[in-house]
Amino acid sequence: MPKGRRPGRPSPAPPALLRSNLEGYDGATILDELRSPVGVVLWQTVHDLILWASTPQERRGALWSLHALAKRDRQLREADLDDQLRPWLVVLARILREGRVAPVEELVGAARKVSEWADGQGLPKTAIWYAQAAALIAPTVAEYAFDVGTLYQFRASDYTRAVTWYARAIGLAKRRTDSATYARAHRRMGQILMQRGAFEVAERAFRRAYRYSRRSGVRSVAGEALHDLFTLAVETGRTQEAEELARRAFTAYPPAHPRLVMLAHDVAVLWMLQGHHARALPILQSVLGTELDLGVRLMVVSGLARAAGGAGDRDVFLSAWVETWGIIDANPHMECVTSSLVRLAYGSASLGDRERVELAAGYGLELALKRVQTPIADEARALLEGATQLVSAPEEPTPAAVEQLAEQFTTRLRRRALSAARVGPGEGPPLRC
Repeated sequence: MPKGRRPGRPSPAPPALLRSNLEGYDGATILDELRSPVGVVLWQTVHDLILWASTPQERRGALWSLHALAKRDRQLREADLDDQLRPWLVVLARILREGRVAPVEELVGAARKVSEWADGQGLPKTAIWYAQAAALIAPTVAEYAFDVGTLYQFRASDYTRAVTWYARAIGLAKRRTDSATYARAHRRMGQILMQRGAFEVAERAFRRAYRYSRRSGVRSVAGEALHDLFTLAVETGRTQEAEELARRAFTAYPPAHPRLVMLAHDVAVLWMLQGHHARALPILQSVLGTELDLGVRLMVVSGLARAAGGAGDRDVFLSAWVETWGIIDANPHMECVTSSLVRLAYGSASLGDRERVELAAGYGLELALKRVQTPIADEARALLEGATQLVSAPEEPTPAAVEQLAEQFTTRLRRRALSAARVGPGEGPPLRC
């Protein structure tokens, strides 16, 4: 045991990575997104915030000259600021007052509001810097550290730094017995570990997330953790366990949870991989009846094309084929375009439509090679060469438990289609291309 620590006392929360050595001053990457007076004000503000937060209170008085506040006020007046943004930057400028004393709650609230504004404006670097500033101003709050990790994971795809912030969130949550944030951070850590192929460690993280979410009474996180375990079981070839986990996740999710749609999609994909295309078809049709972000809709409608082809339903296949190509033609740089093209090729191959196989797989191969997506390129090449073995399960009675799950999904999705809930990226387990 380290010297000076009492038995049973939690370890200190580990520090997180703010920036790399190549990024220069704190907040400087904001100028990569906003090369304007607004960008300069946002950069100088967050730089001052981080300096203030990292300086002991008794030494803050010597940080800036007596004219610093007047200079900042002039910058705020002259910059063409969004009306939503200006009041929050005025609050943050209070640290420049003589004495450098400002209410921490007000500073944190303003910094988080600026982060939310930047995220909504498509400025991920700015959003991350202000979220980091809030987490440094209130360094004992696990939720703020978790939010930084979320931005790094979903807005910057910087998994290394996301892990450091999730680890910090876990440490802080443990010290403050914040079971909900503890569970959420373990889930996100598990997702990154699963992407890296560390399946055993990821499974431990997901199970811990499930256990603590139940302890804290956060039903939605319990459903998400079971959904993660389902995804992991599929990834590792444990099909029967995956179906049981899907049933448990379905039961754990609140009726209006945004990830219920994704669970239905993922279960349908599992059935397609087993060759049960007819079983997957009505599930995917029900998913399409809900309101989806465009990237999610692309994956679902291309999956519908594959299922319809495997089930021999040419009319549904052709309708899904046309919609998929419409989305791809208008958004060729979307993340899941290549895998969607491969799904179209699989559906075409099941129907014996060689011309469509060559069109979809050929374009999919071209894009996958440009994007260095080797597994997808290999699939497209195999489809073009006719070397792919199409899986089609023999017609047999659907097990009662599976039939019940399918009926539960379609019923709840029909109800959901009547609501205004939208499904998009970054909520719960990500939709895998």
